[in-house]
Amino acid sequence: MPIHRGAAGEPSRERSPSSAPGARAARRRNSADQLLDAASALMIERNSVHITFADIAERSGLNSALIHYRFGGKPGLFRALLERDAGGVFPHLDALIASDRSAAEKLRLHVHGVIRVYWRYPYISRLVAAMTADSDSESARFLAERFTTPIAAAHAAILAQGVAEGAFRRVDPMLFYFTLFGACEHLFSARHSLCWSFGVGEIDEELSRRYADQVADTVLGGVLLRACGNA
Repeated sequence: MPIHRGAAGEPSRERSPSSAPGARAARRRNSADQLLDAASALMIERNSVHITFADIAERSGLNSALIHYRFGGKPGLFRALLERDAGGVFPHLDALIASDRSAAEKLRLHVHGVIRVYWRYPYISRLVAAMTADSDSESARFLAERFTTPIAAAHAAILAQGVAEGAFRRVDPMLFYFTLFGACEHLFSARHSLCWSFGVGEIDEELSRRYADQVADTVLGGVLLRACGNA
């Protein structure tokens, strides 16, 4: 490494590019991403969120102590994984709500978006269940504040728009939230039923799209006025 003289004549070493703050931040981001990628891959392969630090370390090639260092432990890792996998939907959801589409179109597109996330990350329903086993936990509050509350608000906006358009009957937004998400996630959390009752071993993209269409049709059928014989 080249030696340079400082202003007072003392020798000083030239800073290595890899030791610059930006490079160190990149390494931190990269190690965090590697741990999240490893956890995600293991959960998909095993169809389970029950993975150990040793499993993640072996898959990522990193020291398991980094999980504590980067995320503060498994709860923090799970929160970061959920944020990475599902947190990016909110800009799209905000844009959808602000668009000039009809409420029915917005609802159909929203259902497809939700199911697309479940298809890409089939462990999400199990991850949420694991994170909310203790309803008073920090993870449970994180889920409620970061995901449930804004999504429920988006549902309320779509439903109110549908009523204003004369297209939707009035429904309870809270009950609607649980109805929609219960329907969207069940295909992915009940893979045992797919396998043993229907002989389906894998949820491919085509099945995921068909299911999204089915859920959207069912949900819309429950809120459209004509479904109640009022139009």
